[in-house]
Amino acid sequence: MIRNYIKSTKRKLVFFASGMLMAVSVLFHSCSNFLDIDPYITDLFTLDTVFAKRVYTERYLNNVYSYLVDNGTSLGSGSMSMPYPFISDEGSVAYKRGLSESHNHNFFTNNEMTPELLNNFNRWGAFYEGIRRANTFISRVNECKEATEIERIEWTGEALFIKASIYFELMLAWGPVPIVPDVPYGLDTPLDELMTERNTWDECSDYVCGLLEEAIQWLPEQVMDNSNMGRATKNAARALLSRVTLYTASPLFNGQNAEFSGWRNEAGVPYLNPQRDLEKWAKAAAAAKRLVDLKPNDLYTVASMNNTPSLPPNVESAPFPNGAGGIDHFHSYADMFNGESTNVSENVEVLFSRQSSDVNTFARYMAPHVINGYATFFVPQDMVDAYYMADGRTIDQASAEYPYEAGFTSNEITWSGEKNSNGFTLLGGTYKWYANREMRFYASIGFNNSWYPSTSTPPQNVDNRDGKTAKFYADGKSGKDYAQAGSGFTGIEYPMTGYVPRKFIHYEDSWMESGRRKYKYNIVYRMAEIYLNYVEAMNELEGTHTIGEITVFRDEAEMRRCFNLIRYRAGLPGITALETADRQKMRELIERERQLEMAWENRRYFDLRRNKRAAVFENRPVRGLNISAREAERDQFYNIIQVRELPYLYKVFTDRQTFWPIPKAEIDKNPKLDQMQGY
Repeated sequence: MIRNYIKSTKRKLVFFASGMLMAVSVLFHSCSNFLDIDPYITDLFTLDTVFAKRVYTERYLNNVYSYLVDNGTSLGSGSMSMPYPFISDEGSVAYKRGLSESHNHNFFTNNEMTPELLNNFNRWGAFYEGIRRANTFISRVNECKEATEIERIEWTGEALFIKASIYFELMLAWGPVPIVPDVPYGLDTPLDELMTERNTWDECSDYVCGLLEEAIQWLPEQVMDNSNMGRATKNAARALLSRVTLYTASPLFNGQNAEFSGWRNEAGVPYLNPQRDLEKWAKAAAAAKRLVDLKPNDLYTVASMNNTPSLPPNVESAPFPNGAGGIDHFHSYADMFNGESTNVSENVEVLFSRQSSDVNTFARYMAPHVINGYATFFVPQDMVDAYYMADGRTIDQASAEYPYEAGFTSNEITWSGEKNSNGFTLLGGTYKWYANREMRFYASIGFNNSWYPSTSTPPQNVDNRDGKTAKFYADGKSGKDYAQAGSGFTGIEYPMTGYVPRKFIHYEDSWMESGRRKYKYNIVYRMAEIYLNYVEAMNELEGTHTIGEITVFRDEAEMRRCFNLIRYRAGLPGITALETADRQKMRELIERERQLEMAWENRRYFDLRRNKRAAVFENRPVRGLNISAREAERDQFYNIIQVRELPYLYKVFTDRQTFWPIPKAEIDKNPKLDQMQGY
């Protein structure tokens, strides 16, 4: 009878009706035969079995973790990846809806998404399924008497963190979303009670913050060692709390949303807060300060080497963190992302990291052909131009000592190690645009004539012509002619702007036969973001605010200290008192610093939206170099042009792209769900 009731009604139920207990055999993806018992009839028995055994209970929790987004990749294929880095202005992709509809980035940037067609980026159902399973775990974990009380407490904290994380991912993609009951629905619940409408953004934010505050009470301070990396800690929850409160204080959600004034629920309440509330900025500042007080200068650094570049004369040379002295600025940034920093549990900057990630697969889509990468995720010229010169000047205000100029270098320079291992080499014959730049530029951008040590490439597989040099000229091994000639490519796998990301490429990495890749962690939250969150929130404050036991105000000295931690780690000069005194100037500096420091880390897309800047940056033409030029005409290669290699390589931002449309199937099942405005 229960089976027949569910069969007759489940098509009408909103997907996230969390009370429908699921078959446990479905819950354990990694063990398909585990408790393989008929669904619905014996759910109560199987859940009783699961939570009676410690090993099964922990396995259930591990499965709940699998619903977290994989921040290490934006492929949009089989993993829980999302497309954000390459549907913002920090990247572009050659595919539109190719490879079994896995890479749908240009489908979004061309403003062609519809409620009927979200393709593989539609995680709505999976997210609510994860929330349902987290709720089940939280409500039943204390039945597991084989586990210690401390284990049950910490596991509860982990499940609360996961649940909060999933809700926030829903909010990032779809804006205000329905909050489902923590306690499962009963099987006799009337259908109209199962139909849940959207909550407002502030309601969602308050709910998620409440989950995180509770999680912080139960979570451990730190993981014991690398074997426990990926488990949530108090600092992971504090980091997410900082991000949630910062976004909620931002213009889109805090008074600058007139374009959404008509987007309201049935009671006429607007989904986005229409009145600016300074207290929200105070809450964001306080949330960041909690971590900053615990970790006042905890950025990852590597000690200086015998060939670490000398600091420009305008950079403070005192030992880090009081200046930029005593560290290698290239490795201090690069090694966090390329896999060199393998002992992540001892990395003071990392607040939350996942072991399970497609980051190495993702890296292949950025790597040049010369190491058998696909080079189909590429970097627009505007992103390249945003990086500073070595002395902190912009390219259009470059100094005579560190010039930004045309022409080609004549000498080869290697710094921060050896050419054929961990060092960075700027080859002779490299265009001078790429000389004299800040170290994050070299750690992040693959440009024409870049050297890739690729130490695991067998000697017999090194290219006879280009060796290990990525030449993006049309006739180079890493250029368009090679891709269009076949050689395992579909004809569009080449860097259509003349640049690829390098941030996740290790000096050992090779996708050649018998080559290997350095294992990389998926860093989700790190202290650099928290310092910038704190500065951004303080910059908006007026007067003094007390949030709980924390008092915050626009402390210009503390703004400089936190901001300059990021600058000094990169080998750049710090900002000045004159700059921190100017609120608008600080907004511009913060925007740019976040763009560079957190490139391709799933931040820029949301920064542009929450600060109402997407219309400015995402409606610009995608620009790059003249990649049709051949090496014999190398000067012509450096003509900056609009990229027209494919008809869909353009970006459009309209108001409706602020959030994604709810899938039509969900609207059909639940008429109370208001669709995103514009669809």
